[in-house]
Amino acid sequence: MAKFVPDPAGMKFVLRDPDGPTGIYLTKLGARVARLAKAQVGVDTGALRRSINYRVVQRYGGLTAVIGSDNRIALMHHQGTRPHIIVPRRAQTLRFYSRGRIVYSKLVHHPGTKPNRYLTDNLRRVI
Repeated sequence: MAKFVPDPAGMKFVLRDPDGPTGIYLTKLGARVARLAKAQVGVDTGALRRSINYRVVQRYGGLTAVIGSDNRIALMHHQGTRPHIIVPRRAQTLRFYSRGRIVYSKLVHHPGTKPNRYLTDNLRRVI
C-alpha cells in the first residue's frame, strides 16, 4: 500500500505562489474579468476603461485575484448616483457642452445615474 507523504515546499508552490498553477489560473481569470469589464464600462473619455486592472496577490494565507480601478469615478459608475447638485470648486461658473452648445452655469442639478455593475456582472459570468 502506498503512503502519501506531503511535500510542504511543493504544496506552498502549488497553492500560494503567484507563479504556481493556482496563481496562473487566477491570473487568467482576473484577465478575463478585467477584459469583460473594460468592454462593458461606458466610454466618455476612456480614462475609466484604461484604469481597470488586475493582479494576483498573497492574502489570507493564499492567493487572491484583485480586480478594480483607482479612478475616482469608478465606484460612482459601478454603484450609480442619486440626483445631486454640482457646483464649481475653483471657478465662478461651470462650463460644459449641452446639445452641441457651450453652456455656462453657476450650478447644475444632475439627475443621477443608473448603476453599471461592470465588475460584479462579469465576475459572475467568469465564475
